[in-house]
Amino acid sequence: MGLFETIYYLGYRLDKSRKSKDARSLPAKVISVGNLTTGGTGKTSLVVSLARFLSDNGRHVAVLTRGYKGSLPGPALITPEMSAEEAGDEPLMMASKLQGIPVLKGANRYDAGIYSGTLARQSNTAPPGLFILDDGFQHWRLKRDLDILLLSATDPFYLEKLIPVGSLREPPSAMKRADIIVVSKTMDIPETFEKEIRKYNPHAPIYPAWYEAGRVAAQGSGDSYPAEWLRGKEVFAFAGIGEPYSFRQSLEEAGAVIKGFMEFRDHHMFSESDINRIKKKAKGAWIITTEKDIMRLGKSFAIASNNGEAGVAGFHYLSVKMRTGQGFFDEVLKRTDV
Repeated sequence: MGLFETIYYLGYRLDKSRKSKDARSLPAKVISVGNLTTGGTGKTSLVVSLARFLSDNGRHVAVLTRGYKGSLPGPALITPEMSAEEAGDEPLMMASKLQGIPVLKGANRYDAGIYSGTLARQSNTAPPGLFILDDGFQHWRLKRDLDILLLSATDPFYLEKLIPVGSLREPPSAMKRADIIVVSKTMDIPETFEKEIRKYNPHAPIYPAWYEAGRVAAQGSGDSYPAEWLRGKEVFAFAGIGEPYSFRQSLEEAGAVIKGFMEFRDHHMFSESDINRIKKKAKGAWIITTEKDIMRLGKSFAIASNNGEAGVAGFHYLSVKMRTGQGFFDEVLKRTDV
């Protein structure tokens, strides 16, 4: 371990020790969905799938999220009418996809959970009976009943180093805390990958997870098409997510002919100059991005100007669903049975 990794590790140990001593419990069970590395594992997609499944199975669910880069002070209830600048792109996407399931933003997830009870009393409804803690593996201030850890098959944790040299938030030994492990972006977990996991956690069940293309939607008009609509179409794609490669792969699997691809930093807030640059590079091809990126394009870009030079009318985005290996949801239900 080099100097910078050592400095980070010592700070991580101190932060974990200090905050864990003050950890509090919410008045309902808490499922944490988190990862070992910085971004790109599919946490948001899994949270959405999990929330829908639990809600469909009679659980009164609420999602607690930090709301990275969102300006709204927490705790706050996120609604689809908000902007990404206010809510953060991921909370806004979750609220848009989980209408009817509260998504609460706040750096202090305990306060956000308590706030959900206040909202329930104000609306004369039942408080949540189950919380899903988004990006919670390193949220030491809140106790949870189930820790689900995501690892990306395309970014092997055992080849990484600690921040700031690599992308590991914690040493691989932290995997021993996980109750369930999900290896995303694969339908078949590589044998080497599973062997590495078992070095640190010999007992947690391991499930694969992968993306499945959903629908292609046109920004502004509301028109949408099945993913097959992409087959044979020349597209210019762009993405500002943790692993842009996974988006490109989804497009290729849907049959799109990719004429160009632009990458931006994760959570990048697009400017008008970005939009115009994308249009120029597209050279007439269909322009398509991710569902998370479309949240950050902003309402001010939703309608093109009279000369058609600004705005994102005509931009499309591809929605994806996360599928998991057989038995994953049953395992979650079993472990959260009240």
